[in-house]
Amino acid sequence: MKRIFLSGIAMLAMTTLLWSGAAAQDTKSHANDNDDSYDGDFPDNPGLWSALVVEDLVHIQFGGHHWSSGATFALSELGPLPTDKQGAITVKRDAGTVTFNGIFEGKRGHGTYSFEEDPTFKSYLANEGFSSITDNLMIHLYFTNINKSYFAFMKENGYTGITMSELKKLAEENMNQHVMTGYLELFRKDNYGNVSLDQIVRLREHGVRPSVITRFHEMGYADVPLDKAVELVDHGVDPEFVEDMKKIGQRNITLDEAIRLRDHGVTVEFVKELTDMGYANISLEKAVELVDHGVSANFVRGFRDMGFKDISLDEAVRLVDHGVSVAFVKRMQDKGLKNMSLDEYIRLRDGGM
Repeated sequence: MKRIFLSGIAMLAMTTLLWSGAAAQDTKSHANDNDDSYDGDFPDNPGLWSALVVEDLVHIQFGGHHWSSGATFALSELGPLPTDKQGAITVKRDAGTVTFNGIFEGKRGHGTYSFEEDPTFKSYLANEGFSSITDNLMIHLYFTNINKSYFAFMKENGYTGITMSELKKLAEENMNQHVMTGYLELFRKDNYGNVSLDQIVRLREHGVRPSVITRFHEMGYADVPLDKAVELVDHGVDPEFVEDMKKIGQRNITLDEAIRLRDHGVTVEFVKELTDMGYANISLEKAVELVDHGVSANFVRGFRDMGFKDISLDEAVRLVDHGVSVAFVKRMQDKGLKNMSLDEYIRLRDGGM
């Protein structure tokens, strides 16, 4: 049986980066470049791993010479952890066997590992039409736990004739059965029909989890096409952002308006600060205009603190456009030019003062 040793990179600090808020079964692997970036044999020395135990799950980050990857194991799958001294753990899956050497201290562990692929599973893949399986793909199949029952699950849900390219994407995006079930349940529940594997992988690549779409539906946005869901996440619009906007008065905000606000850098905090200062019913257009012109809440507050309590947001825009700052007005007042209106300070600035 061919034995593969995965090379290590400097990952001793990896433990501090591990999964502090990661969802249990939602780990994602990362190749160095594109899907086919590293399909050769692994260099002949062991790889490094670091782990974090969360309840009955163990999140493990693996390191190789050209890539790093994360996978989640049930604590029961690993068995007793070596906690008092260096020890070995062997975990077998259809794609092969990983031997972990190392130690756990509390909830964290680290050490080296090696992977031994299973030739029987490789033959099974060949019979399924997947020939020339690389070492790189085999380890990703192991991480994702793509096994014989996985292919049966996919066929039961209508995904037959999976191509080699699709298999690589499923493995490298960690589209395990748990993850796939989440998407398929969403599609059935919300009548998305038959969604292609490429579209599902695209959702995964862009960070669109089923829970995100479900939350938008629960908030009253019944029509959220999958492409729109990708657009929302790409622009940084999550349900929390929309919900917070609703709480500060934007009750009828559309998803397209939310995208526009994000694109222009309008934050919930910005609108709330202005609202707390008494500027009620700020329209989305006005919020965008203010940010585009560089009007901050601190800018408005500065003029109010100087005594211009009735400054309007339109006046704030004019002040910024004409280069009139709080510092400028203070300098003019120090020169004796007090008790002037904002328009007069604008004329002073325009006149070269």
